[in-house]
Amino acid sequence: MFQLDEIAAKRFLEAKGILQYKITKVAGDASFRSYYRILNADKSFILMYAPPSHEDIKPFIKIDKFLVRNKFSAPKIFVIDHKEGFILLEDFGDDTYGKVLAKKSEIDLKTTELSLYKSAVDCLVELHKSEIPKDVSFYNEELLLREVMLFTDWYLPLKKISITEAEKQKFKNLWLEIFSHLDKKNQVLVLRDFHADNLMILPKRKFFRKVGLLDFQDAVIGSKAYDLVSLLEDARRDLVEENRNQIFQYYLEKSQSEKTSFVTDYEILSLQRNIKIIGIFARLSVRDGKHHYLNLLPRVIDLVKKRISLNSQALAEMCKFLEKFI
Repeated sequence: MFQLDEIAAKRFLEAKGILQYKITKVAGDASFRSYYRILNADKSFILMYAPPSHEDIKPFIKIDKFLVRNKFSAPKIFVIDHKEGFILLEDFGDDTYGKVLAKKSEIDLKTTELSLYKSAVDCLVELHKSEIPKDVSFYNEELLLREVMLFTDWYLPLKKISITEAEKQKFKNLWLEIFSHLDKKNQVLVLRDFHADNLMILPKRKFFRKVGLLDFQDAVIGSKAYDLVSLLEDARRDLVEENRNQIFQYYLEKSQSEKTSFVTDYEILSLQRNIKIIGIFARLSVRDGKHHYLNLLPRVIDLVKKRISLNSQALAEMCKFLEKFI
């Protein structure tokens, strides 16, 4: 949506001694941020552009510095320009989990996926051991509720599905009751978008550091289960079902989490996250003209239907309610 101001970018790079370079756009995301690869002689950097009128780069900087300080593979920050919204970052290359797995044959996919996702779990477990950073918001009931209301505010109008004010109030009340069952102890840093397109393969690094982390500026303090939901219930790719089950058990064993409360959190946050995503994708289409996100809706709706079919006790009333709208 926002075009890179090439003159401002040139001025930013030249001030840092990067005079001769080639610039190529490498990515954008659901936000207003965009990313560019800067090739300078034998060096490569990533330039992040976050238009100050629509994006605040301070949360990214805060979480990035926390992760790097704690030995996680977040991209190192070389230079920051708060006024123009530029950050010059370490370049992790192009090998996201999603891209690498998309190239695998059916024979190799299962084994490779299991190996990569176990590494991602190793990274999560290590992250959950870390001291919680200061000045990070909690994933409280107000925020969780605000997110699920995107479903009624954006998805239902998009599909021209009517909902009464009484039904909307019931929707809110059911969610508040559900959120009261979340484990309020054992809170950890939640990156929130811990999925295949934001995880990089860094084969020269060891153990949890071979997982490169991207897109963490919205991090909050919340349940251990949330990022595992992000990983295993990916809006952009289907996991091998057997792998999904194995990875879930692998997390339980590695983290030594108490199973009953963790499973309850996982079930609640699975439904909450996927209902939120349905609303977000609808909003991206209607408000921002990013209609390609609608292509991902069937997978997310299938994840919600699957959750409904599992007859979780904590979600029974909500699942019954959603059957009218999903």
